Amino acid sequence: MTDTGSPQEEYVEANRTHWEQLVADHPDIESAEPVAEFLSGDSKLLPVQHEELDSVEGKSLIDLQSHLGIRTLSWAREGATVTGVDISAESIAVARELAAEAGLADRAAFIQANVLDLPSEHDDRYDIVVTNFGVLCWLPDIDEWASVVAELLKPDGVFYLAEHHPIATALSDSLGADGDPIAIENPYFSTETPATQTDEPPHKWTHGLGEILTALIEAGIELEFIHEHSFSIIERSPEMVQAEDGTWHFESDIDIPLLVTVKGTRQPDSD
Repeated sequence: MTDTGSPQEEYVEANRTHWEQLVADHPDIESAEPVAEFLSGDSKLLPVQHEELDSVEGKSLIDLQSHLGIRTLSWAREGATVTGVDISAESIAVARELAAEAGLADRAAFIQANVLDLPSEHDDRYDIVVTNFGVLCWLPDIDEWASVVAELLKPDGVFYLAEHHPIATALSDSLGADGDPIAIENPYFSTETPATQTDEPPHKWTHGLGEILTALIEAGIELEFIHEHSFSIIERSPEMVQAEDGTWHFESDIDIPLLVTVKGTRQPDSD
């Protein structure tokens, strides 16, 4: 990121401190259900991720904003050599411990860095760049993020995004709870200041789907598909039920996109 000391950087730094404290306050994090499930051998990837990205066997893969790394390490279990990147040093420390405990340390590395600063600190290039759910909201500049994605990819390398749909992000967190109507609570399009107008972190930004896709195209990513899905990885409403694969679905006639997946390829001439 540029403009050291800018308001955006101050928000990002406040978020980093927030995540450091959040992880530090939970020293028994390995007992958390998703982490325990991963350590017992479960993949933390959705079926749709397996289906759409195909085999990662023998590929180099970098996961941007990897948090505790259980999805990153799930890609390692699929045969990839993985690198996870996260702004939180505490999260990176936990991810390295989980890699060792899962017997994946020889195929997994973790880097503590702001993703937007990564190309200036890290010159490796990868076969695959992935992002996994709930990450774009932490980025103030979606154009800069797309440029980072392109810089990290080898020519003809593959980018794969699985993210909460911007429509769902703009709507109220409790969709249809207690009979309340679904309402717009957050901006849909990008704004310079966070959508969460509070003095305390976490601070989040919103980005419209068109803005995300255009940023990728302008960065040199040739899009293969954009798939919108009516299921969520989180329970967004008491009207939702959980399927056997762990995804959440509305039982009612509510019909909105809750998740989006995007796949593309870095054009060889996008330097």
